[in-house]
Amino acid sequence: GAAALVGHKELAAGDPQGKTAFLMVSQAVMGPDPNTVETLVFTAVATAIFLTLLASVAGITLACANTLAHDLIAHGLRDARLTDRAEMVIARAAAAGVGLVAIAIAAGARHLNLQALLTLSFCIGASAVAPALVYTLFWRRYTRTGLLATLIVGTVSALVLTAGSNLVSGSPQSVFPDQDFNWFPYTTAGLVSIPLGFLAGWLATVLYDNDAAAQRARYEDLEPTILAGAPTNS
Repeated sequence: GAAALVGHKELAAGDPQGKTAFLMVSQAVMGPDPNTVETLVFTAVATAIFLTLLASVAGITLACANTLAHDLIAHGLRDARLTDRAEMVIARAAAAGVGLVAIAIAAGARHLNLQALLTLSFCIGASAVAPALVYTLFWRRYTRTGLLATLIVGTVSALVLTAGSNLVSGSPQSVFPDQDFNWFPYTTAGLVSIPLGFLAGWLATVLYDNDAAAQRARYEDLEPTILAGAPTNS
């Protein structure tokens, strides 16, 4: 739609990666001489895009800070439990550190095509997180070993296959257009990584089913609480 209304050459001149297509098509719909209402609508669209990006970045930053402060440092690297105040200080420092690193990476990669990272995020979600959720909700035999296998195999396969696709090298729109180490025949790694994630979880559960009976009994006891979204003590 944007190419039809604005034109391919105009879109490429605005940004070769098409990041400004939504704003340009909004401007094209309003015409060359917008009135006050159309100007307000365009401003609202631009503000909505900015706030959406801001909310996404803020959510990711807070999630990273919480993981570093609460899961890794407070409960992983330390034997003694931290106080709430100390954990909050660590979370703030982690948020600042994550934010600075993200800004530095974004500044260095501002001229690169980041479509590979976007596709990779979807592939990891579909190859690791989605199989784990499906098995956890609908397969009572699913064990901790199967969960780890699903997450590890799904994530690693998505990373490896995406690195060998034409999103990273071998095409003018890739991250490294001047290099060619493309060996994966498909653009989207999910075609292979998603079945691998499901297969790994199933195989690990079937082959390493030593404590499955105990886990099934424990799951049946906790199932009403888990599905209700209430916290558990174990």
